[in-house]
Amino acid sequence: MKDEASRPTFSTGWGLVLATAGLAIGLGNIWRFPYMMGKYGGCVFLLIYVALVIAFGVPGLMVECALGRHTRRGPMGAYAAVSMPGGRVIGGLLVLTVLMAASYYGIVLAWVLFCATSFAIAGALGSEPASFAAFRESFSGQMVLVFVTAGLGCLAVAAGVRRGIQQLSTWGLPLFFGLFVILIVRVLSLDGAMEGLRAFLRPRPADLSGATVLAAMGQAFFSLGLGGTFMVVYGSYMRREDSIPRTAFATAAADLAAALMAGLIVVPAVIAMGLDLDTGYSLLFEVMPAVFGQMPAGNLFGAVFFFSVFLVGLLSLIAAYEVLVAAAADSLGWRRWRSARLILALQLALAVPGLFIGSYIKYSDLIWGTTMQPLGSALAVVALAWCVGRARALQEIARSGDLAVPRFFFYWIKYVMPLGIAAMLIYGWLSW
Repeated sequence: MKDEASRPTFSTGWGLVLATAGLAIGLGNIWRFPYMMGKYGGCVFLLIYVALVIAFGVPGLMVECALGRHTRRGPMGAYAAVSMPGGRVIGGLLVLTVLMAASYYGIVLAWVLFCATSFAIAGALGSEPASFAAFRESFSGQMVLVFVTAGLGCLAVAAGVRRGIQQLSTWGLPLFFGLFVILIVRVLSLDGAMEGLRAFLRPRPADLSGATVLAAMGQAFFSLGLGGTFMVVYGSYMRREDSIPRTAFATAAADLAAALMAGLIVVPAVIAMGLDLDTGYSLLFEVMPAVFGQMPAGNLFGAVFFFSVFLVGLLSLIAAYEVLVAAAADSLGWRRWRSARLILALQLALAVPGLFIGSYIKYSDLIWGTTMQPLGSALAVVALAWCVGRARALQEIARSGDLAVPRFFFYWIKYVMPLGIAAMLIYGWLSW
């Protein structure tokens, strides 16, 4: 295994937690969590989701961080380093998954940037925001914002782990939470918002079903960034004294807080305006602009909302790019700037089909998100529990010595988690 001196690391435990929380939150918590709550029973879904984050999400974070720190490699080298059969092929497939997922994620993030700038310009000029539908018809306009978005992400990874990823996360994530607090206060002051929120959050036992449980499990994996890639890379940048259990719990807590705050913004606002939560992707780009359009000082609050979403979305995109940078460094010995230039070129090239083919993003998300993300997480569990083994796995997780890891934890990740992931994966395909 590589030693710590040959691998860049986060300089502080606080910087590590902000970086892992930043990659975990992303767009999934902003549009997908309120939408899933609306579709699967509100309060019942929320309670199940919290339980599953603790039972599956936190152990999953520990597994992926431990695998990364144990091998000091990203997915391109980690699976081969623990002598997993086909490890290099598995690592290459997971890196390809990240590349393809980033290709459409970058497009969606460019749309968020358009909404943020549109509301900001409208607020400055005292006019109506530019039409999102018209923007979607402009190939050149979308490509410009994809270039801006991808360029910012590439600059961050080119700057390195400490000067790029850690520094941006250190000021970006607190800013995001601060702006969301402002938005929560504003939204809850709307007429009818509190009454609608209380009704929505009232538990209804009839909403409890197998579909609700599996949907909540899928959201837990989706929102935490589990997939055998992102957290493996960030785990490889952990110092030996950094606590994996504390990092996992803190990351899950920040991710859960962001999801709840998004719910406190989106759910009351949509209910107060008499609109529908169960609208999927359009919740972010059609319903929320309509909400701000009916709200006093809506341009200002719309700009704040979409800028906040862009900020955390960018941190997730940076994590995806870092997986690619680590793969090039581990397998080819490339320097960061060289990798960043190639990533930018690939992002622009792969954005073209996403802008021309209407169903490209939908089907890409089914393949690279719904399917490959839980599969990658399962492969990380197999690599640590079955290839590294119980003694070394528990030693790596508990290396800092600040929190004891019970012995049954190993059997939980070895047997229960793969079964849960398999059930989630099967359900995702059958219900799609």
